[in-house]
Amino acid sequence: GLTNEVQTVLKVLSCFGIKVNESIITSLNSANQYAGIMVGIEDARSSGFISMTGEPPCYLFAHDKVREAAYSLIPDSEKHEFHSKLGMALINASKGDDLDDATILTIVCQLNRNLVSLKQSSSSVCIEVSSLNYKAGIIAMNRSDYETASYYFSLASQMLPDDHWESNYELSLQLNIATAKASYSTGATDKSQAVLNIILKEATCIEDKLDAYSLVAFVHHSQERGEEAYATCRDVLTQLGEEIPDCVTPEQNKKFIQETTALLSNLSKDRLRAMNEMDTSMQTVVKFLAFMAHIAWFKRPEVMNFISHRIAKLTIENGLCKHSLVGFIQFAFGCCSADVTSLSSIRAGCKIGEIAMSMLDDQFEYSELKSSVVHIYSYVQQFCYPVQKVAESAAKGFELGIASGETLSACFNAIQHIRLNIIGGKRLPDLLNETDRYLSIVGHLRNTVSKAYLSTFRQTILTLMGINAGVGTDEGERRDTTEQVYGLRRTILSNFYQAFQSFWLGHNERCHHYFEKLLETSSSGGHQRLLAIFYYCLNSFKLSRKGQLIKTAKLRQISKDAFTILREQEELSKWSYRNKKFLVQAEMHSYEGKVDEAEAAYGAAIMAARASNFVHEQGLACEYAAFHCKRNDKLEHAINFFHQAKQCYDEWGSPMKVDFCIRQLNEITQL
Repeated sequence: GLTNEVQTVLKVLSCFGIKVNESIITSLNSANQYAGIMVGIEDARSSGFISMTGEPPCYLFAHDKVREAAYSLIPDSEKHEFHSKLGMALINASKGDDLDDATILTIVCQLNRNLVSLKQSSSSVCIEVSSLNYKAGIIAMNRSDYETASYYFSLASQMLPDDHWESNYELSLQLNIATAKASYSTGATDKSQAVLNIILKEATCIEDKLDAYSLVAFVHHSQERGEEAYATCRDVLTQLGEEIPDCVTPEQNKKFIQETTALLSNLSKDRLRAMNEMDTSMQTVVKFLAFMAHIAWFKRPEVMNFISHRIAKLTIENGLCKHSLVGFIQFAFGCCSADVTSLSSIRAGCKIGEIAMSMLDDQFEYSELKSSVVHIYSYVQQFCYPVQKVAESAAKGFELGIASGETLSACFNAIQHIRLNIIGGKRLPDLLNETDRYLSIVGHLRNTVSKAYLSTFRQTILTLMGINAGVGTDEGERRDTTEQVYGLRRTILSNFYQAFQSFWLGHNERCHHYFEKLLETSSSGGHQRLLAIFYYCLNSFKLSRKGQLIKTAKLRQISKDAFTILREQEELSKWSYRNKKFLVQAEMHSYEGKVDEAEAAYGAAIMAARASNFVHEQGLACEYAAFHCKRNDKLEHAINFFHQAKQCYDEWGSPMKVDFCIRQLNEITQL
């Protein structure tokens, strides 16, 4: 039979699984109840039950059946207690030591098999077990495993005494904050909110409540409770000595933009490096201002420039921090979005954004902010970088956000990823699959604002593919998919995608109606407005040729303005705007009867779209060139261009547009 020493070793090792680190057994050997275990280890090795393997070295059972047999040596009625005794022995053996992650997880695995009994132990034991489970949860969060983290935090909470907020304040505070963050990251927002309410009730000072307030605002924002999110940030800032105005007039807004631009006009990395570091309390103020600016873009856009001005001023006066740079990037976004007809404003925004982003990358550790920063900066990049690359960056921002638990910024990156890929002409069936994947995730996370945007994008993609195309032009359906988006943003979103879908469907009157509504909205600035100007211009030519809505004088003004704006934007990004400029120019020449000039411009538009991988707009340029040739009785050329358009639309994944080209070819054949 087996000696008592070997039996003890086999029972102990079996509690840890098929293998266990040598360091664990060494620690146990220093505990009184397991003193001499190393003797049994050697006997078990010589008998072939276990072996030493790996780096760091581990004791490994010869077979899983050997481990099962060893575990069966412990009576079932004693197993839970056996595990917890191992855990307590490891705790006692490691007093005063800094435990590594593997040891912590090993200990809690043993302790958690017998929590019911341990709960009856002394308060010091309960606190020790609670603290270890809290640490295990933090380890899981650092590994982006928020479900497991929530499990450990739940066990940690169970082990706390009833008066834990009084007797163990620091552990209670940190545990509840971690629980709220983990719950939020798994989509359990109700649980997160309940825990946050407890923190705000029990925490004794504003400094201890700041993380909770921040997460409260995140939860509200993700669920389109914008007023509550905004009010939370404003309340915190008031407690920190900052006053946010109730409203900002257009004149004040213009003044804040001018003053902020002046403050940041000489911005450079050398100047930023020379600045002192901002003190911790002021960093907290700037952090909440930066987040409030993001919420303001949705709910109170007129306040956003005041906040950016305040961040710039505080930074100049008090020194630099990473939240300052986030604020600068937000201001850069504001510069680019405020007035797309002002090239100087967009240039200034791109410069400020690039310097701030570069400084963040070079000088700061900002992993907890990276997903959010990627999202905000993408709204600057889209003006000067290829949109497909910016879309790829947004996709990476989504993954970063999910991994770090920053699910709000992850979801906003998902929106930007799909939006830019629609604009960039990505293959529609692939884009539909990606959109459905995002919708599944944001639904689980209960992020309703992102769900509303993505649902609108999904309907747009289906319409472009020719699936339920009629639904895409139905007002009732569109209202359903945009109902939850914040007020003004809801209107802008709806008007743009109503118009965009109608353009590609050939519903020119409807397209004109929604683009006019969009362009009348002063706050519908930015990249989307540039696209609206482009498509609105092309659609106006269609209407004019039909003799509808657009008079010659108005058409000339629309096309002149569009051409001027696109030519200026081309200076920032040939990739994004050259093909559009040429296509507008081609339509202008064609309308004026300049046949040869028009054909040259159509050819330039086709080549530029191909160079930028805008397959949908390459097809569009071919289609418009075909109609130009048809109008001028160059039928062979028209047939050739329609075939090219058909090939582009097939590559885009739009059977609807392929069928359209086939119908046009059949009509020409019958002439």
